[in-house]
Amino acid sequence: MASVWLVLVLWIYINVLIKVIQASSCAKIHTPASVVLAGSPVSVSCSIEDDCLLTKGKDFHVMWRINNNFAPSNLSYQESNRTYGILVPSLPHTGADITCVLCVRDHTCQIADGVAVKVGYIPPIPTNLSCALTVTKTYRLLCQWDPGQDPGLPTNYTLHALRAKSRKKQFEIPPGEHFCLIPRDSYHLFLELEVYVTAVNVFGNATSAPLKLIPMKTAKLKPPKITKVEAYPSGSLQFSWSLAESQKWLQVTFGVELRLKTLNNQLDKELVFNFRGRQENRINVSGLLHGTNYSATIRVKYSLWSEWSDPKTATTLMRAPAGHLDTWLKLNDQAAQLYWKPSQKFRANGWNLTYTVESKEPKKTLCVTQESHCFFSLTKWIKKVYLIATNAKGSSNPNEVPVYRKKGLDPVSNFNVHPQSETSVLLTWESPVSSRVREYVLEWRSLCEMPAAPLSFILLDKNSSSTIVTGLKAFMPYEISVYPKYVNGVGRPLTLMAYSRQKAPSAAPKLETVEIRYSQVNLRWDKIPLNETNGIIQGYTIYFWNDTDDIQVINTNKTSAVVKDLQPFTIYSAFVEVHTMGGSFNGSVQYLTTGSIDGIGMVLFVIPACIGLSLLIIIVVFTCLGKHERVKMFLWPIIPDPANSSIKKWTTIDSLQGMPPFKEDKDPMLVYLSHFSLLDLPEKELFKSDYIKESQWSHDIYSRDESHNSFQACGSYNSEHDRDSVPYATVVFGGPYQSHSAPLPAYVRSDSTQPLLGGDEPGSPPPYENVPLVRGVTKVKHFTAFPRNSTESEENEELWEEFPMLRLLETRHTDHN
Repeated sequence: MASVWLVLVLWIYINVLIKVIQASSCAKIHTPASVVLAGSPVSVSCSIEDDCLLTKGKDFHVMWRINNNFAPSNLSYQESNRTYGILVPSLPHTGADITCVLCVRDHTCQIADGVAVKVGYIPPIPTNLSCALTVTKTYRLLCQWDPGQDPGLPTNYTLHALRAKSRKKQFEIPPGEHFCLIPRDSYHLFLELEVYVTAVNVFGNATSAPLKLIPMKTAKLKPPKITKVEAYPSGSLQFSWSLAESQKWLQVTFGVELRLKTLNNQLDKELVFNFRGRQENRINVSGLLHGTNYSATIRVKYSLWSEWSDPKTATTLMRAPAGHLDTWLKLNDQAAQLYWKPSQKFRANGWNLTYTVESKEPKKTLCVTQESHCFFSLTKWIKKVYLIATNAKGSSNPNEVPVYRKKGLDPVSNFNVHPQSETSVLLTWESPVSSRVREYVLEWRSLCEMPAAPLSFILLDKNSSSTIVTGLKAFMPYEISVYPKYVNGVGRPLTLMAYSRQKAPSAAPKLETVEIRYSQVNLRWDKIPLNETNGIIQGYTIYFWNDTDDIQVINTNKTSAVVKDLQPFTIYSAFVEVHTMGGSFNGSVQYLTTGSIDGIGMVLFVIPACIGLSLLIIIVVFTCLGKHERVKMFLWPIIPDPANSSIKKWTTIDSLQGMPPFKEDKDPMLVYLSHFSLLDLPEKELFKSDYIKESQWSHDIYSRDESHNSFQACGSYNSEHDRDSVPYATVVFGGPYQSHSAPLPAYVRSDSTQPLLGGDEPGSPPPYENVPLVRGVTKVKHFTAFPRNSTESEENEELWEEFPMLRLLETRHTDHN
């Protein structure tokens, strides 16, 4: 199987190789120049051989490719029968590969031949031409330049050197180099020399700007060295120096610069002294501090400075300390704290200083120390103390320190701290009202250093209202105080804690449970150590939640908090977050469980509930007593009893009295009817149910029918009160009562839903049974008119005896009509 695959691969390879050989032998490509100037057009031609197998007997056409992309057809043309060409207006800046491609009719294309055309540029102008002379026993004048961007073509550089009254010399530069070492015979050390560089390639040349120089002034000497240092009692030092060994033969005047700085940082800046002289010269430096170690370095120049020499230590001679010390005396009853530091005019003039504090009345030594502070006791009659500095050569003049016993005078106001950088702060304040301020004392101390940091202070003029304190450490707390000093005492201090820079705390406090109940938890926590705060604490935030994510957030400036409205016997999670101006830090999450409701909690819950319920009952009772009529009518509305009242008195106003109002969105209340109407119908319309339904309520209660004297006898409704009445029922008369054959009368029901009597079913009145008389009564379905020849009294008697229930509905004229 492997042999079969090998044969197949070999066959494919040979087939491709044959095609390439055939294609390469089919055409020849030609271009006038293989390198062209950038932006210039390029012409390429392709000649097809007569015996080319790819085109023999086939229709074909020629296409061109530039860097694997087919060129537009408008760039190609046909020169002759078998020669084709292309004219490219410009090539990419890096050049291009142009190939001739033969394509037959079936769209099979094969590369016939190709050519690579490069793009070149005129060489750029050389820049930054400079020359420097190396002064040794064999002089070397080295010139260098910047060739600029690579033109893409071989470029030759030539350096031209022209000396006054001498012919020009040229120096060919090897390929790839951009410097030239000019031989010594081509220049004079102290005469002007003109130098320039030319660059040449196939497309042109470029020349740099000429450089005129005096070779010796371009010399950069080697660093000199300090050979000897001598100290003198006046506090001066004498330095001897020399050039490097290879330059000692030079006999010219040099510039010399000497730099001094103290080893113990006694000076704020370096001391620099300039001199001129020849080598092996000596330099005298005076006005230096006595008994001080100095580090000295030196450099020289003719026109250019050399590098600095190696440092050499020099020490001035010692003498007794001189000058004044700044002091700050703090007095608390008889306990005194004295601090001091060198003023700008103080000179230690030696090492290992010892400080002595003494009083003259009485003569007594209070303190001897090598520190910058001292603590001692003062009796009440001592008014002054004296501070003396001593070294191996002697002692300074005594520094007088007055003792101020009067304290508590007016302080400054509006004392503020403004951070300036990681190591400094700006302090501002306003002067006291009193004009007797002599000076201000500003003191500060680090609160986190172990062992405790010494107190630092500065004295400020009475007209000062601000100063900048430097040398602080970032994220470290400092206690800063300002004292006004008066002629006869010291004012009260104002003290602030300050940071030069703040960040988030390094730790967070741990929550502690003081008391836990069923509905609240009392929490407390300790302040974090001062060295972990990294800033001034702005406050705390307590996060308290349970499994239902019912989160409570409490912000406080205190170290305790009360969390309320909790659920009994529930697990809660909590942590505290501490804030500074520089950020916040979260503490660890802690878990706690609330308790169940105890007896005290139950009492506290039940008593307010009972009190509230009692108050509600009292309010309801008093309301009912004050509005008893309305309440009574609301609970027990008036329902007229037809058996115990006259229907004449049932008016709408009377029947509606005491009934509660109703809204439109509720079912309308029943309306009590105030009277009924009587209707007499013809005999033929008596049993038409449709007429009864349509007309039983449409009768005008205010109209009168002269043929019915009984209706007229019921009373008239002329008053305004009567017009508001509504028909309660209509009684229809169809003929004489005696003519009815039915034993029991029928009633026409009203459509009103007003309940009449208090039966079990208000919607349907109880069945009515009429006791018949001795004589027979016909069964009728309606009321009829009485005979005309009967009297009114007989009619009434006849009717009410037959219908005892209707007798109750009789309307009578009363005194109220």
